[in-house]
Amino acid sequence: MPNALDVFREQQKAAGLVYERVRQVSDLLAAVRQQVDGLARNDELRELVRNEHRCLVDAERVILEIRAWREQEIVRFWPSVWRRWAIALTFALLASWAAGAGYAWFTAPYKSELAALRARMEFVDSIEHRVLSLTPSQQREFEALMHLSKR
Repeated sequence: MPNALDVFREQQKAAGLVYERVRQVSDLLAAVRQQVDGLARNDELRELVRNEHRCLVDAERVILEIRAWREQEIVRFWPSVWRRWAIALTFALLASWAAGAGYAWFTAPYKSELAALRARMEFVDSIEHRVLSLTPSQQREFEALMHLSKR
């Protein structure tokens, strides 16, 4: 069984090792702090960061301008489309009206002639119907009358 003096010596040895490790970490932190300070005081790096920031600000401004242009383009798109379709529809309606008026004007002289021909055709149809419905004795009389009128 170890005595109290041996335990104390081991504790003192362990404390020395812990102290040495803490001192190494402290030295490492001091070296890291020195490198960070060196980087923070580097004028070239600061200038590079400023240039990058300026480029990002310019890119954001360009993106906002392009977005505004696109919104204006969308706002202006539909009215122009409606105007084009309105013009096309107006042209189509005027063309169909002109074609109808031209047809009515062209066919107007023939309306009376067509009415007279229809009346004659109705009269001929009634005669044809009467001739087809004749009895045999009426047909003989009709043929006799027709032969007389040819002479």
